[in-house]
Amino acid sequence: MLKKLTINDLSVSLKDEDFEVTAQKLKNSHPEYFLFQDKALEHIRVAIDNPSFYKHFVIVGPNGSGKKDGIIQLLNKEYKTPVIYEPFPNVTGLIGLPNKNEYYPGRIVQARGGFLILPLEQLIKDTYCYDILKSCLLLEKIQFGYLPELLFYQNFDRTYPDIPIDLRVILVGEEYHFEHLYRKDMDLIDVFKMKIELEDEVNLNKNNITKFSILVDTFPKTGYPKANKKAKKRLLEESLRINESQLKFTSNIAYIQSIFSEVAVRSKNKKILSEKEVEIGIQSKEYRNSISKRKYYEELKNGLYNIILTGSRLGRINALSIMTDYSNNQEYGQLSIISSRAMMGTGSFINIEREVNLSGDIHDKGIFILQSYLKGLFSNLNTFGLDASIMFEQSYSPVDGDSASVAELLAILSALSGLEIPSNIAITGSMTQYGEILPIGSINQKIEAWHSIIKVLGKPSSTYKMFMPASNINNLLLSHDVIQSVKDEKLLIYSSTHVSEIIPLILDIPMGKIEKDGKYSKNSLLRMIEDRVESKKELEKEE
Repeated sequence: MLKKLTINDLSVSLKDEDFEVTAQKLKNSHPEYFLFQDKALEHIRVAIDNPSFYKHFVIVGPNGSGKKDGIIQLLNKEYKTPVIYEPFPNVTGLIGLPNKNEYYPGRIVQARGGFLILPLEQLIKDTYCYDILKSCLLLEKIQFGYLPELLFYQNFDRTYPDIPIDLRVILVGEEYHFEHLYRKDMDLIDVFKMKIELEDEVNLNKNNITKFSILVDTFPKTGYPKANKKAKKRLLEESLRINESQLKFTSNIAYIQSIFSEVAVRSKNKKILSEKEVEIGIQSKEYRNSISKRKYYEELKNGLYNIILTGSRLGRINALSIMTDYSNNQEYGQLSIISSRAMMGTGSFINIEREVNLSGDIHDKGIFILQSYLKGLFSNLNTFGLDASIMFEQSYSPVDGDSASVAELLAILSALSGLEIPSNIAITGSMTQYGEILPIGSINQKIEAWHSIIKVLGKPSSTYKMFMPASNINNLLLSHDVIQSVKDEKLLIYSSTHVSEIIPLILDIPMGKIEKDGKYSKNSLLRMIEDRVESKKELEKEE
């Protein structure tokens, strides 16, 4: 169903009082380790309390979720047990060095009677290290006489007696690290009998807001300011935004702490941090990592891109894409002009990006889905003798993803029908073979990019439109500037579930359906295309 979004759809409302940490709330608060991981913490305790069943285990979770710090704090504070964390394990570092009747103990022996925590990522990089670790844990001893015959082991005294070991090993890393190691060694679970997964997002409710508020209170270092309620609220809004959800915020504590650090350092002379300081800190952090984005907008101002926001154009539409700068892990939205041409031919479909090897697998899939949908639309025609081509204009780097599928369809329908597309609209969304519009990623960056572009290239007196998938509404957490433009009706945002819903609004004509006579309904888009195809066929016969 087509829906014009209101300002209530564009963000989430948080109450200041939910961020008030009272003495009672503090008393009832969750331990600071694994703060938002109740179920995971329960399983971790089961593993720790039952060494005869789960002597060694694995904790996996997203980057920044506090896997390593959380397990160290838990073991130190609740279990009072020795813990060693080795960030860069290697063979000699783990098993030690026996030389001339002397033995320099490694981490496996140093952790005797306690826990040794190792990162999965490093074990993947050093396969010998993992193999030897696994062997020692299975045999419960270090056997120097059976070490691999490699040059850097020549200084080992292989006659040194076996050393019994008694420790527990915990591997920590991300899910893909575990999968990589498991594909290499499917017997991994023979040693590490429990895998515990940490959540990457947290439900937005009063209890978790309180936990978040208490967490932020633990961030300040001595001599640095604390955050007030509005500052905490702004940090939580950013956590929701990073997770692209109005319902759940990210569990990436390290990222939120990095924002707080940015704010605290810039406001060192203040006693209390306000919402304004947090906003300045967020913008400062973004600016520092946004050279590519700034250059893109400079090029827009200088007219380097063939972008026109007035009038209408045939077979051309504004689509929104995401550019990822891997050097600083920053994403930002860009406007891509998608163009299509149609001509008499054999009914072939040309994806120009694919022809020049600039189309990724997912984009190729989206194009094939689009082709299938078009064939279904015109299945009533005996032959569909039109060739169509599609391309991203001024694109010289690989294109991937299927979020431009709906835009590509509209460009093709415009080229086939001869109807022009208004230049004051932008669209994003993928689709099925039946025309249903599917959700896409980075919706906030795309809408905000369109808003920024119309601010740079558009006219203050004009109104601009944005079309997006209805299933992305719960992902909307837009900036105050965008919300104000929507409130002032300078930017209209529409959501839809099917391509047929947006055709009348964009091309000012109903899409049409097949009637009893086998033709599409009169005065519809598809009937117009059908008549054009038939008339061109007749002209060809006459020639």
